[in-house]
Amino acid sequence: MNNRSIKRSIPLALAVLIITSTIIIITIDNQYLHESKKKEGEITEDPLYLDVIKYGANLKFKKIPAPLLKMNSTHPRLYLTKEKITKLRKLIKGLYWELWIREKTWVDKWLNKSPQDVYYHDPEEMLWQRAIGNMIPHFAFCYLMTQNEIYLKKAKEWIFYAINLPKWGPYPDLAKAHLLYGISLAYDWLYHDLTLKEKAMIRTRLAHEARLMFLASIKTKKYKTMWWHDAYLQNHLWVDMCSLATAGFALYGEIPDAEIWINQAHSKFLKILDSLGTDGASHEGVSYWSYGMEYLLKYLDLARELLECDLFNNTWLKKTAYYRLYMSLPRSMWKNSMTIVNIADCPMRDWYGPDYILRKLAAEYRNSYAQWLAYELSRTGMVNPVSGWLNLIWYDPSVPATPPYNLSTMKHFDDLDIVVIRDSWKEENILFVFKCGPFIGHNALKKFNYDPGGGHVHPDVNHFILIAYGKWLIVDDGYLSKKTSQHNTIVFEINGKEIGQLGEGSMWFKGNEVIKDKRISAIIRAESNPIFDYIIGDAYNIYPDTIGLKKFLRHIIYLKPDTFIIIDEIQTTKPLTPKWLLHYKGTLQKTEQNTLTLTNNDVSLRIYIIQPHEFEYRIYEQTGEREGGRTKKLNVLEITPTQKTDKIIFIIVLHPAKIKEKHPTITEIHENGKPGLIIQYKNRTKKLLFNLTRKRKNDRIFKLIGIKEPINTYNFTRELPSLEPSKN
Repeated sequence: MNNRSIKRSIPLALAVLIITSTIIIITIDNQYLHESKKKEGEITEDPLYLDVIKYGANLKFKKIPAPLLKMNSTHPRLYLTKEKITKLRKLIKGLYWELWIREKTWVDKWLNKSPQDVYYHDPEEMLWQRAIGNMIPHFAFCYLMTQNEIYLKKAKEWIFYAINLPKWGPYPDLAKAHLLYGISLAYDWLYHDLTLKEKAMIRTRLAHEARLMFLASIKTKKYKTMWWHDAYLQNHLWVDMCSLATAGFALYGEIPDAEIWINQAHSKFLKILDSLGTDGASHEGVSYWSYGMEYLLKYLDLARELLECDLFNNTWLKKTAYYRLYMSLPRSMWKNSMTIVNIADCPMRDWYGPDYILRKLAAEYRNSYAQWLAYELSRTGMVNPVSGWLNLIWYDPSVPATPPYNLSTMKHFDDLDIVVIRDSWKEENILFVFKCGPFIGHNALKKFNYDPGGGHVHPDVNHFILIAYGKWLIVDDGYLSKKTSQHNTIVFEINGKEIGQLGEGSMWFKGNEVIKDKRISAIIRAESNPIFDYIIGDAYNIYPDTIGLKKFLRHIIYLKPDTFIIIDEIQTTKPLTPKWLLHYKGTLQKTEQNTLTLTNNDVSLRIYIIQPHEFEYRIYEQTGEREGGRTKKLNVLEITPTQKTDKIIFIIVLHPAKIKEKHPTITEIHENGKPGLIIQYKNRTKKLLFNLTRKRKNDRIFKLIGIKEPINTYNFTRELPSLEPSKN
C-alpha cells in the first residue's frame, strides 16, 4: 500500500471509530437510563421508602466517607475487592490451600441440596430461613475463587428461592437478618454476573426488607418497635444491625435511603461497644458469644473499610478470645457436640465457628493463643462453618499459634465475676467454673436502668460446675426455663414453697427485677498461688426481701491438685430451711454416715458433709422445662439442716479421682475455739483452721497450718459495690 492510500484510509477508519463509539455510548447510556428508571420505580413503588426518609432524616451522612464515595459504583466492595480476589486466588493454591480445601469440601456437599432441604416447622420465628441466608455467601465465594459456573448457578438458585418467599421471617428479626445479610453479600460479590433483571429483583426485595428492619429499630407511632431495638447486650440486635448495615453498604449509590440504614446501624454499634464490660466474657454463654461475635466482627470490618471508622480499639474485644479459651473443655473431651462449658443458655458446642472468629481476633490483636485455639478446633473438626469463607479473609499467617501452657491456670473475669480453674493446661484433669457476678456484669449494671439483654442469663449466683478426668461430675442445667433450684447454689423453703434468686420464674431471665431493686452480687476475693486458689462470692443481695437474707458468702478453696472445700455462711432475719443443691451426672449413693460417692464411668467424686452436723439429704430427679413443652431430667442432691435456723455454716468437701484411686481421709477438728480439717491423702497431710469471726467479709476464712504463706500470682479484693444506674 502506498502513502496516498494510507492517508485516504485514516479518515475512513477514524469515522468508523467515531460512529462505533457513539453507538456504544448511546447503548450504555440507554442501559443506564433504563436501569436508573427501574431503580426509581423500585423506590417510589415501595410505600416504606417515604417513611424511612421521614424517620431517618437525621441519619444521613454529613460528609460521605472517602472509601464509600470512591466505591460508589464499584463492586465488589464488601470484604473483597477485585484486587483482593486476585490475591486470594493465588493464596488458595499455596499458603491458604488447607483453609480453602476445607471450605470447598464443605460447600461441595451442598451442591446437591436445595433450599427446601433446610425447612423445618417453625411458624413463630421461621428460623429455618437463617440457613438459606448463611449458605448463599458460600456459593458466591467459591464462584469468585474458581469461576466455576456450578457455584454461580447454585448461588442464584438459593437467592431467587429466597426472593420469591412470601415473608422473610414473621417479623423483623433473625430470619430476616440472615437473608438480608447473605443476599446483600451475594449481590455485591456477583454483581457483574447478574443480569439487569436479576439485579432489579434482588435490589427491590433487599430494599424493602431493609426498610422493614430499619423501621422496627426505631420508635414511631406508625410501626411496631421490636423489643431488641435497645437490647444493646443481646445477640439479636447485633445480628439485625449488621445485616441492615450490610444491605446499606451493598446498595449504597443505587438506593437513596441506604445511607440511613448504614448510619442507624452504626449508631447502634457505638452504643453496643460502649455497653460491653471490661473482661471479655459474655453473660449469654459461649454459644451465643460465637453468634453475636460473628456479626459484631463482620460489622466492625465493614465499618473500617467503608466508613474509615476503626472501632477495634475496645477493651472487651481485646480480651474476649481468652473467654472462649478458658471456657473450653479439656481437649480429651472434645467431640462435635461438646467443646465448651455450658454456663447460661448454652449447649456444649459453638453455634458459629468459632475458628474464623478466633482468627479475626488473632489478627486484630496479635493474639497467638487465639490463633492456636482456632487451629486446634479446625484441625480436629470441632467447628461449625456457618461462615467458613471468613477463614480465608480473616486469617493472618504472620500471627504464630501458641499453646496456652504458660497461661495462669486460674482466670477471673472480673466484670461478670466468673472464675475458671484448671489443674494444668497440659494434663487438664480438673476444670472448675464458679459464677457470682451481676447478671449483665458490673459495667452494664451501672449504666442501665432497664435490662439491655439479659434474657439468656440464669439465676445462678454462687453456682459452680466440676469436670474431672474427662467426665462431667457437677453440671449446669443447660438451656431451660430459669429456676434457681436447677443450679448448684442455695434456695430457701418458706411455707412449703422454694424461693430462689431474683429473675427466676419464666423461660427468659427477668433482669428488670434485679435492676429495679438495685440488687447486685459479686466476687469479693479471688487469689491464686501454687498451693491453692481461693474465691469468695457474696450473694446476700440477690434474693427477694421475703427471705430476709443478711449473709450468703460462698467460699471456694481449691487445694491443689484435686480437693475442693465449699464453705457457705448463711444468716437470715428469721429461722428458715436453706437447701444446699448439687446437680450431678452419674450414679450417687451413700458410702458412709456423712459421705456420698458419685460415680460416672471410670471417675468418682467423694462428697464429705462436714457441717451441718445434723442434716438430712435427699436424692431425686428434677424436671426442667424447655421451650415448646419439652423437658429435661436433672439429677439432684439436696442437703438441709434438720431444724429451721437463722444462722448456719455448710462445709462440704469434694474430691474427684479415677475409679481405682483412693479418696482422702478427712477429720474435723477444733483448736483454740476454731473449727478445722485434717486431710490425709497419699502420705500427705494438710491442716486447715477456719476463722468464722473475721472483721471483714472479704478476709480469708482459712489458714493452712504448717505451710509457709505462698506468694500469690493473682490477688483481687473488693467490697460489694452499690448500684446507681444512670438514665438510658
